[in-house]
Amino acid sequence: MQATISHAHNNNLSEIESILELAHHEELIVQEWQLRMREGQGQIKGQDAFLQHVHNLNNQFTDWDVSDVHMSEAEWSVSATRSLNQDDSFERLSIYAYEQNGSYEIIHTYELNGTSTQALGERELHELLEERRTLFSLQDSPVYSQVTSVRAEDSEYVEPSLMEQARAMISTLGAKEIESLNEETFVSVSAYNDVWTDAIVTNGNKMNLQVALRSGDTMGTGTTVTIGTPIITTEY
Repeated sequence: MQATISHAHNNNLSEIESILELAHHEELIVQEWQLRMREGQGQIKGQDAFLQHVHNLNNQFTDWDVSDVHMSEAEWSVSATRSLNQDDSFERLSIYAYEQNGSYEIIHTYELNGTSTQALGERELHELLEERRTLFSLQDSPVYSQVTSVRAEDSEYVEPSLMEQARAMISTLGAKEIESLNEETFVSVSAYNDVWTDAIVTNGNKMNLQVALRSGDTMGTGTTVTIGTPIITTEY
């Protein structure tokens, strides 16, 4: 009987801890992990209001590296980045404004990124997420978790197909498959784990887990494995 890896949702790190445990179990090489929150902040009328919104947050960025404000026809944006003490981990807040029916919608996107798998078990990261959730008005956002890793090729071992590998990971994480995409060098499986709280609805079904595998373009490059909850939020 196959063991399952799925921790109860008792903090913002539970899903990514399950994914990292799976990566260790599957002997994957973790390249990057990310925790992400995103939430709308309301409507504004023009550039002056956007600049005032950014100015109002400036006192929170005393030890952050703040970019110049970018203005284009499509969007206005600014970002602030701060390195953390845990190895090469860093956090970033991006502030965007998009035109919508004559006014502009402001959106805050917060990211916590790193490569060290040791930092995630620390209480400080959970406390940091809760602090940033309040500080940057992200109270209603789910926490999007994502891990990008590589499965090294073994010339002496015939790997199961990409889809078989993806479905095995879904099963190990205690989830039920909802839909899938199967191509020659790429597969993606969406699934639902009823232990995890956050979910989105696709085609009338709840989902809160995506697993994507892409085989290398050349021999020896291995297979890239991207796992995200409730969805994968970056290109894979």
